[in-house]
Amino acid sequence: MIAQDDDNAKAPASATEDLLPQAAKRWSAGYEAERENISQAYEDLRFRAGDQWPKEAIAQREADQAPCLTINRIPQFVRQVTGDIRQGRPSIKVVPVDDGGDEAAAELRAGIIRYIENRCDAPGTYFSAADSQVNSGIGHWRVITEYASQTTFNQEIGIQLVQDGVSVIWDPDAVDLTRKDAMWCFVPVDIALDAYKEKYPDAPVTDFSPESEGHFEGWVTTNTVRVAEYFYKKPARITLALTADGAIRDVTEAPAEELAELARQGARIEERDSFKVYRCLITQGHILEKPALWPGRYIPIVPLLGEEIRIGPRVIRHGIVRFARDPQRMFNYFASKQAEVIALQPKAPWLGTERNFEEYEDEWENANTESRPYLRYTPDPSNGNAAPQRVQPPVSSQGVSEGLQLAAENMMAVIGIHQAGLGEASNEKSGRAILARQREGDVGTFVYLDNFARAVRHTGVILLDLIPHIYDTERTIRIVGEDGRMTPLRVNQAVGMVVSGEGDGGEGDDGETATAQKLNDLSIGAYDVVIEQGPSYSTKREEAKDGMATLVQAVPSTFGLIGDLYVQAQDWPMKDQIAKRLKMGLPPAIQQMEAQGSGEQPSPQPPQPSPEAIAAQQ
Repeated sequence: MIAQDDDNAKAPASATEDLLPQAAKRWSAGYEAERENISQAYEDLRFRAGDQWPKEAIAQREADQAPCLTINRIPQFVRQVTGDIRQGRPSIKVVPVDDGGDEAAAELRAGIIRYIENRCDAPGTYFSAADSQVNSGIGHWRVITEYASQTTFNQEIGIQLVQDGVSVIWDPDAVDLTRKDAMWCFVPVDIALDAYKEKYPDAPVTDFSPESEGHFEGWVTTNTVRVAEYFYKKPARITLALTADGAIRDVTEAPAEELAELARQGARIEERDSFKVYRCLITQGHILEKPALWPGRYIPIVPLLGEEIRIGPRVIRHGIVRFARDPQRMFNYFASKQAEVIALQPKAPWLGTERNFEEYEDEWENANTESRPYLRYTPDPSNGNAAPQRVQPPVSSQGVSEGLQLAAENMMAVIGIHQAGLGEASNEKSGRAILARQREGDVGTFVYLDNFARAVRHTGVILLDLIPHIYDTERTIRIVGEDGRMTPLRVNQAVGMVVSGEGDGGEGDDGETATAQKLNDLSIGAYDVVIEQGPSYSTKREEAKDGMATLVQAVPSTFGLIGDLYVQAQDWPMKDQIAKRLKMGLPPAIQQMEAQGSGEQPSPQPPQPSPEAIAAQQ
């Protein structure tokens, strides 16, 4: 939760007074830089949804009573890419980067991140943003903080989808694909005018001239009002203290007495240049929620980009729909033309003299719409009393069929996914050739998977930065292992005092100082995030199970060495109890090796019979 109740967390009054004019200038600069990308992205989404004919063409074809078909082939290409993203399922892994961190503490933080992702269904959020990324070239999700429930003061971290990922406006000077170098960001949403008046009765909607301070062009319409979250960074000078136990504390606001005490205890204190992130809620002419300090050092909005092409200062961004629009329109046109030709075949006109039809005119007018066993006509001596003849109906053009095929090939070419990649029959016959063509399609669209993994990694960085600020008190939290098992764990638990032999040497000072020691202290150590991308844990478990089964069948004696692992990989009832019993029967050398690796004491071995007892039995 953003610290709105802390006076020190609020922006200075002078900064608040200048906030709207500055925000208006930033919005204008960011929107102008993104205007074309935003317009094209919305057009891509409409096109993907089936709105593929220009209005003028629809009107003309309706006037001509010509068919206007939409054979939408775009979704199959989109689903191919988003399906690869869903199968990849990148996972966040935490690694230590300094002496204060260790592998166990890194896995603890990774377990917290997995719990956060499970708690808020982060994979669903990731994949929804990926749909927008592939379709329109951009999507977004966000990291939030909230109370765990209405009856507790404990806070939790969550991940939410930005519903309109196209509308987010970033600092145009940011160049990193994660926008971590951006100085500001807007997340706008248009709400109904009545809902706005009900929610913000003290901030009436007012018309402003373009010259007015805090003006945002187009934010107020007849039916809607735009409200935007405005995140921005402000340069700050912070003071950090590295304590004897390896913890890094922000003591910028600490009193001088506390700094002196830390120095006396041997803490290393330094000043650093940094940024503080603020969040506020604004609309045209009003600050709806005053600036409040965000607990982390990153703007908690994560962009998921498609392909970007930089031409000087201009950036062109697109998904796979953008350049497939023309081949798709071409395909729709030829399909409509072919349908038109085929539909006209049973309506071929009849050719005869005027006298042939004059007595049975009603029957001949409906000859192409009514099923009759025969048609009557009046013989005409002028044509030798010949019966009327049907004119040769239109024949489907070879050019139309070739045009359909060409449009389909062009669509695959511009997207980079060919028939083999779509599961269709192609010229490749051997399995190796088919796999090679499928890999070509994967490589052609790999930029989307790569950017997706990069966005997930940046999410892990934001979460890792927030964890010590949100889980900063002694409490029980849940962590999730790679196998999906949830385990309760007590963090920041005070376990006593550590006495060091340092003091100030003053009167009454015995030369010793005491420092509180915590178990599972989340503020100690520096960590980084890496991404592991590949099969899910369940898939890996199935592969391991099959591999161990093959090994045991080939070399049955190995079951005595890996029997507990083999059983643990099964889905049997009571598999844990069975594996535990098998583990007790492992050779002593293996038990001792595993005990050393886990820090546990090896299971005691049963006493061996003495030589006298063996002789007596014999």
